[in-house]
Amino acid sequence: MRVTTQMAVNTLVGNLNRSFGRMVRYQQELSSGSRLNNLSDDPAAVERSLSLRSEIRNIEQYQKNIDDGTGWLELSEANLGELETLFVEARGLAVQGASDTYDAQQRSSLAAQVDQFLEHAVSLSESRYRGRYIFAGTQTGEPPYDAIRDQEGKILALDPAGDATGTIEREVADGVIMQVNVSGDSVYEGSLNAFDVFIDLRDSLADNDVTKVRESLTALADMREKISAVRGEIGARVNRMELTRNILDRVTTEMSTILSEDEDVDLTSTIVNLQQEQDVFQAALASGSTVIPQSLMDFIG
Repeated sequence: MRVTTQMAVNTLVGNLNRSFGRMVRYQQELSSGSRLNNLSDDPAAVERSLSLRSEIRNIEQYQKNIDDGTGWLELSEANLGELETLFVEARGLAVQGASDTYDAQQRSSLAAQVDQFLEHAVSLSESRYRGRYIFAGTQTGEPPYDAIRDQEGKILALDPAGDATGTIEREVADGVIMQVNVSGDSVYEGSLNAFDVFIDLRDSLADNDVTKVRESLTALADMREKISAVRGEIGARVNRMELTRNILDRVTTEMSTILSEDEDVDLTSTIVNLQQEQDVFQAALASGSTVIPQSLMDFIG
């Protein structure tokens, strides 16, 4: 077969284009740090990379949910811990008030201290996490309880401002949903609740009613036990979240390793390949100009 000059030029130009394309690819890999810059680079690896990145994004959202939920629960636990301490101290005051050695004036002084415990309990019930009331159920925009006071400002009772029984949940793993709030009714409502126990003790001390003060010791102990049980539930949830977080961290590390193996460029190999391709390109140009007397630009144009 007769080889014409035009055929030789076309062959040379085709080879130069392919060589130049490989140089561009190597340069792109070096500049991006990834060997997967186009779907055609490695379709299977690109598909696997996209899937892994999607999974990692989902895990990152789970981790954010865990952080938010853990923060909410830890604040709730800290508040209930403080409330439990109030009941420990209140029981100490009740023991003093139940003693026959105390008179009415001394019990009145103890009542004033219990009244401050009550006020502090109200403040604890209004605690907020990132602007949301933590004991208000799902109605987190408003304080959960309204205080009914006498003309002197003394609290007579506390009524729910809304429904504090609602649960707030977070998805912490695929299909794993956990409650992150403590509903106010678990501590501040019901036949045995923090507010009423303090009010009853305060009023018994103020009335100098030793019998009722002694009876209040049982309610104080039961209330403390109730709070402790809720704190235990919170602790179990936090532990589970931390365990889930550790698992997610390990999975993320493993996925990132696989992703790196698929995507990352072997710098040394790529630099060598680029240099070799540049040498091939220059050699092709030189040989082309020797074999074909006309300027390549005459044909390319």
